[in-house]
Amino acid sequence: MLISATGRGSISSVLKVAVDVAWVIACALLGFFWIVAAISVYFIATGGQAMMGFEQIAIESPMNVALWTLNGSILAIGVMIVCAYLRGVFETLVKRDPFVPENAKRFTAIAIVLAVMEASKTLVSGLVSIIFSSLNIAGGEQFRFQFPNVSWPVWIAVVTLFVLAQVFREGAAMREEQKMTI
Repeated sequence: MLISATGRGSISSVLKVAVDVAWVIACALLGFFWIVAAISVYFIATGGQAMMGFEQIAIESPMNVALWTLNGSILAIGVMIVCAYLRGVFETLVKRDPFVPENAKRFTAIAIVLAVMEASKTLVSGLVSIIFSSLNIAGGEQFRFQFPNVSWPVWIAVVTLFVLAQVFREGAAMREEQKMTI
């Protein structure tokens, strides 16, 4: 039996379920990041050492905990937003009607969310470093400007999503044109 790409029982409906699962996992991770942050703030406020050990990853300084929590939160929120837009795309695929103007808007929004996530990762890292070094908080190093690590695959995905959005925009326009012809 050949599985179709669209319609009920298709690959699209399976992917829609996978997107829902990813959204739930992102929500759980966001809660986890904020629980770790709350525990770390408690340890710092009571004079304890803010140390978390996760097998190979050791987060010992308050600055590292702040970076880990903020960047993880940005990632989790971004994944939740992307999943919400992807769910809308997969719903149109299940209905066998993908070339609608809303999908073009969804792909554009996903590209913008990915770009904001990547840019904010660099911005947050710089701001946390400046704040910790200026306040002389333990674990804060002397601030020095570093060229950010650019994640090229993310930026290629952003450009690809903008192109895909334009393809869907043109497909929706062609579909509307076809409906107008007799």
